[in-house]
Amino acid sequence: GEMTRTESLRRTLAVRWLTPLEAAQVCGVFSLSQRVGDFRRQGIEVMDRWVKLPSGARVKSYKIAVR
Repeated sequence: GEMTRTESLRRTLAVRWLTPLEAAQVCGVFSLSQRVGDFRRQGIEVMDRWVKLPSGARVKSYKIAVR
């Protein structure tokens, strides 16, 4: 069947860091921090770090910690 956006996001976060803009572009997910909160409540360990965009803005970037 068709993968849900949330599942697509989970798989992508397992292999690379994503900012909210990248999550929207790559996975069609426009509420990255909320999804990350959901994942964490499910027991998935999600790392986060601040990144500075070329514009100078600071945004959170996320990645799932893979053991």
